[in-house]
Amino acid sequence: MSRSPRVRWLATALLTGLGACGGSTDNSGLGPDPELSASVGTVAADEADAALNALSLPTLLTPIGATIAAPCATPSSTTDSDGDGIPDDATWILTAPPCRFTGYRGGTLDFVGQLRLQDPTPDAAGFGYAATLTALRATFTTSGDNPTSYSVTRNGTRSLSGTVAGLLLTADLQVIRTFTGLSDAAVDEAWTVKFTADSPLQINEPIPSGTLDVAGTFGWTRGAQSLDLTVTTPAPIHYNAGCTSKPRRFDAGELHVAGTFDGTAGYVRLRWTACDAAPEVKFVAD
Repeated sequence: MSRSPRVRWLATALLTGLGACGGSTDNSGLGPDPELSASVGTVAADEADAALNALSLPTLLTPIGATIAAPCATPSSTTDSDGDGIPDDATWILTAPPCRFTGYRGGTLDFVGQLRLQDPTPDAAGFGYAATLTALRATFTTSGDNPTSYSVTRNGTRSLSGTVAGLLLTADLQVIRTFTGLSDAAVDEAWTVKFTADSPLQINEPIPSGTLDVAGTFGWTRGAQSLDLTVTTPAPIHYNAGCTSKPRRFDAGELHVAGTFDGTAGYVRLRWTACDAAPEVKFVAD
């Protein structure tokens, strides 16, 4: 796979959200190194969580499952000509603190970087936006006597459009994901996420329960590894907005990341089964 100069630069220049902590991994039988499939599955879960949070402006700034007394960053402009909650054109500079969420999934989540949001139709209220992410980094640190941490840094663009029935999120991102004791992974992500709401969406109201149908690609590079991967959801991922006491709110669904891993064709399968449970991750050979 051909890499753009920007992606190659990011892979070496960035050492540093949001993601899947824990979860079970099963690589019984033939297949790639379990660490590789587990790492690919972890990044896919990170990006599924991030896609859910990207369905609204409030959850872009305060991810689902986190709590904070007030927005942690102030936009450069509050002009919102159509009153739909999306500013005409505003930039947030995030620093931690104040963009620090303690107690998130049993640890601490820090956000730093820059987010620019523009309303594509500033004179007509709607759900859409155009976003530019610049070195937007989420760092999660576990609690306890021997804490560990990892970070996810995203550069690129997202766009959102939709109606009361559902939303369409398009992402073109360069992602750097750190791993304890291992080289960073550089991921070139091109995803579309169709969100189908269980009940009608309302402007300036929280996202209701619904399903995420993901399609797209991952270009994965880590050390000497280079993978071209295809992402699908044969069983769309269900978001349960009623799991308000739980930090993880996917309760069903399946995501596949398919390609050739260490010479074996197959896919990494992520399967969600209950609120507050990280997905099961398993490699399945073709």
